[in-house]
Amino acid sequence: MLWLVGLATQLVAQAPKIVQRDLNPPQRNVKSGGRVLKVEYTNHKMIVYFTVEDRDYAQQATIYGPGHPNCWRLYDTKSKKEYALLYIKNVVADGELIADILDNPQGVRIRDVMKITCEIHFERPDKNVRAVNMIEEDVEFYEGRRNPADPFGRVNSQWPYNVYDLRVMVYKDDMRNAKPPARKPPITAKTKPIVPPAKKPAVTAKAKPTVPPAKKPAPTPAPKDSVVAQAPPSKTPKPAPAEKVENFGSNVEAGRTYRLNNLLFKQSAYEIEPTSYPELDSLVAIMTRNPTMEIELAGHTDNVGDPKLNVALSQKRVDAVKSYLTNNGIDPVRIQTQAYGGSRPIADNSREETRRLNRRVEVKILTS
Repeated sequence: MLWLVGLATQLVAQAPKIVQRDLNPPQRNVKSGGRVLKVEYTNHKMIVYFTVEDRDYAQQATIYGPGHPNCWRLYDTKSKKEYALLYIKNVVADGELIADILDNPQGVRIRDVMKITCEIHFERPDKNVRAVNMIEEDVEFYEGRRNPADPFGRVNSQWPYNVYDLRVMVYKDDMRNAKPPARKPPITAKTKPIVPPAKKPAVTAKAKPTVPPAKKPAPTPAPKDSVVAQAPPSKTPKPAPAEKVENFGSNVEAGRTYRLNNLLFKQSAYEIEPTSYPELDSLVAIMTRNPTMEIELAGHTDNVGDPKLNVALSQKRVDAVKSYLTNNGIDPVRIQTQAYGGSRPIADNSREETRRLNRRVEVKILTS
């Protein structure tokens, strides 16, 4: 029994701390598009409590986990920036729990229900973002651009449960926006209790002064990386690449994987630095000379931080590289992407000078 109590206490201590809460936030909905009941924030996540209900007709729906093209995401229309879905919890249909957590692209199909509720965990938007659209399809569909893979030119892959202009709270690590506590009645002069001052214990001749125990020095925090900085896991995977990786050059062969050595990322960042352009331009030139060449971009991070957030960050890194290639004339159908997070290190993760080598993008030549 004591073991169970200790385990419950440990789980509560590990739960992410809610630092802000927005009850019934302002939003704009599409017809039958659902509604956000409340939003909670941790230092690194925005948690959306969502419901959709139709009291007249039973409905069908598919809810997709992270990584699927039709999964939810947050989109800032001003900066044109996406914020990734991390996972979905507590999917309930007509009072029945359908899935306790969705953390992979395999969705759940729900049929003949009147009401669906769920808890959606996203990356927390940047501090200057004040509103986002919660969209249930990729940005190309959302912005009405034609999908080249769709011969009919459709701009929506499904009927979306979208919410627009959803308020994002000012970034404060406190609970000032939570519902205020009930006020206590003021204490009048007649009812105010008189508390006598506490008596100090008499010190006898035999009493010895109490010496407080020496305080242990506070541990030095681990350097931040990726999206959430936490202590590295106790069991760190050894640096062993899944396959032989060579340095990228002008001569590449099908079936081999090459490392873009001059495309290293800063902590928590996925924007491409201008110093990386020459190597990416070389890749553009090779693919232009070989119009049938197809590649796979693999994104990696170090192992510091939440593994799920690291996978999301590595996906953003390969998406940034893919955008650079497509903006320079490469057909997007020739480029596949894969995100591994920190699961495949090539260098020691215990020191920053070697850990930075794990924040990388690799190119695998699928066909030449």
